[in-house]
Amino acid sequence: MNTILTDILIFKTNILEADIPAIAVVLNAESRITRWSVDCGDIDCVLRIEAQQIATTDVIRLVRKAGFHCEELPD
Repeated sequence: MNTILTDILIFKTNILEADIPAIAVVLNAESRITRWSVDCGDIDCVLRIEAQQIATTDVIRLVRKAGFHCEELPD
C-alpha cells in the first residue's frame, strides 16, 4: 500500500476576509493542495496549507502572483 504523506505548511500573509474568494480561485486550482484556510483574526493572517509534494516556494509564488504578501512562518 502506497501512502502519500500530507505536509502542513504555515505562512504569514496579508489576506483579509474580503480577499478569500480571490485567493480561493488560486489555491483551489493547485491540485497538490488538498485543504487550506486563512485565520483572518490572527495578526499574521495565517495561511495554513495541507498539501502533497509541494514546496513552500511554490505556495509563496502562487500567493504573491495573486497579489498578496506571503512568507513562511518559522516553527
